[in-house]
Amino acid sequence: MINYKRNYNGFAMKQILNKTIFRITSAVIIIGIVAGVAFNVHSTKAATVDELKAQSSALQQQINDNNQKAKALAAQADTLQNKLAELDLQITQLQTEIAYTKAKINELQASLDKAQADLDHQKELLKNSIATLYKKTGVSTVEMLVGSDSFGEFINNQTYLETLKSGIQESAKKVIRLKQQIKSQQEDQKRLLGQQQTQQGLLQVTQTDQQNLLNSTKGQEAAYQQQVKDLKAQQAAIMIQIAAKTKVYYGDGSNGGYPTVWNNAPQDSMLDDWGMYNRECVSYTAFKVAQSGRNMPRWGFTRWGNGKDWLRSADADGIPYDRNPRVGDVAISSIGFYGHAMYVEAVSGRTVYVSQYNFDYRGRYSEMSISADNSNLGTLYFVHFP
Repeated sequence: MINYKRNYNGFAMKQILNKTIFRITSAVIIIGIVAGVAFNVHSTKAATVDELKAQSSALQQQINDNNQKAKALAAQADTLQNKLAELDLQITQLQTEIAYTKAKINELQASLDKAQADLDHQKELLKNSIATLYKKTGVSTVEMLVGSDSFGEFINNQTYLETLKSGIQESAKKVIRLKQQIKSQQEDQKRLLGQQQTQQGLLQVTQTDQQNLLNSTKGQEAAYQQQVKDLKAQQAAIMIQIAAKTKVYYGDGSNGGYPTVWNNAPQDSMLDDWGMYNRECVSYTAFKVAQSGRNMPRWGFTRWGNGKDWLRSADADGIPYDRNPRVGDVAISSIGFYGHAMYVEAVSGRTVYVSQYNFDYRGRYSEMSISADNSNLGTLYFVHFP
């Protein structure tokens, strides 16, 4: 790797550029990285960078549209999920009410059984009372009167029997009234149970319909997400072609000082100190900013980590950026779904020399010269970290 700590003038920059031309290693065009990608790339002649960028832009629009549809479906799924949760709660509450109603019916049945037993007992007493009265009154009143020791005894016997009969009859009437009340309450509870069970059935039908709609919505969302994945793969293939048309130098093995622990691990297998995945462009530029002694916010953890999102993150943290490159800046391209971040090592007029990771989508370190105004990566902005 070239030592960038010294100041560059136009002549030095020209030497670097000339030297770089003879040390170029073109990125391999890997169109088949995703099986089944059906993007129509011109077969009769190689597409120009502008054509590839136009294709990438068209794919990006499709990705955005599909993402928006998937997002809308996700919101709809959340709403349906909330409705299902409400239905589950209603059904659970109704099941509790049904259980209470059934218990009440059983309780009333027990009371009814007891009342019936009391009524049967009163009937038995009345039967015995009548039998006793009949034994006493089976003869004529005259005979009963004559058979009594006195007129007062006759009256007492007669009054006792009539009083006993009347008391039993009154008790029986009370039991019958109680039984009728219990039956009325039981019928009310049975009607309530029927209404509750009907409501439960309706809720369960609604629940099934909502679940089916949720499954359908999630299925549509998954289909759009799959389309987004396929479109990203197509766009990645185009970005690889753009990289292959750009003169790139893969360095002297020092990888710009990028830590070995991150460089030797499989790409995207771990997070760096700023919440970026290893061997990605943003991880490398975050490292370079921090290595220079400047503050590098933990955007991967707290904000947006993709290269094209760094301008938004810079806005949020009050970090300036513009179209004018300076040594130590981070150059941001918004081309492609993720964009690209590069560390500015040298500047000569409107030409910048950058170091970077994953420009070829293979997680490798590289260096290259690009125009700040008309590069293969589209319009560039330069973030001036303080």
